[in-house]
Amino acid sequence: MKLFKTFFLIIIILFLIYFLSMNNANVDIDLLFKKFNQVSISMVIFGALSLGVLFGYIIAVFSILSTRAQNRNLHNKIKTLTDELNDLRNVAVNETVYENDGIN
Repeated sequence: MKLFKTFFLIIIILFLIYFLSMNNANVDIDLLFKKFNQVSISMVIFGALSLGVLFGYIIAVFSILSTRAQNRNLHNKIKTLTDELNDLRNVAVNETVYENDGIN
């Protein structure tokens, strides 16, 4: 599986390099706070893609961490409820044993 992922990653990188080499025109970029003159459009595409991947990764990490914390809390709650249920079962069994001993 790891070889398949590596092969797939290499194919994506080669496609990205080919795509960026075809877009080599220069453009002017005017952001709200800064203006850039004669920037290669391939670098603009690469920068936007990189920022998108970075933000997506950060969001995914926080989502995974919160899901793991929720999962851990639910496991603790299940353990507590299981212990309580076992205690209640044992109490019911012990009371019937003591009641039968008192009658004889």
